[in-house]
Amino acid sequence: MGIVEGGESNEAQRAVDLVEASLRTLGLDAGSARLAGDGPSVVYALQRGSAQVMVVVHPAQGGREGTFRVAAPVVRIPEGPSRAALYQHLLELNARELVGASFGVVGGDVVVVSERPLRDLDASEVDATIRGVGRLADHWDDALAQQFGVARSSGA
Repeated sequence: MGIVEGGESNEAQRAVDLVEASLRTLGLDAGSARLAGDGPSVVYALQRGSAQVMVVVHPAQGGREGTFRVAAPVVRIPEGPSRAALYQHLLELNARELVGASFGVVGGDVVVVSERPLRDLDASEVDATIRGVGRLADHWDDALAQQFGVARSSGA
């Protein structure tokens, strides 16, 4: 059964199948990792070291193509003078160190995120993206917390 109606359902369902296969290779139960939701997107939550990673398959909708997105909260955004220094550091990291992912801000958290269209998505990309975002978040939550005296998003 497809996850959406229409011609794009095969593309989104194929992406869901790829994500679930990747989760199995990580030793995770895809059914347990999958979060319940009312919308057309399929969302998984998993732990990679100290970081929680969200994997989302957004089917095509309203003229927008479907996407595969992996994101992980890293640290809480501080108040005061360290905020600007943290933002400067994140932009520099985006420009010189991160490949295939970037830091961003969602609400009160710095996140690491990677997103691409569902079209031509393959198993190696899914696996590399999930592992890569997890690895980045697990490394940078500790490094940024220590360097800027901020709390990790995971609270752990």
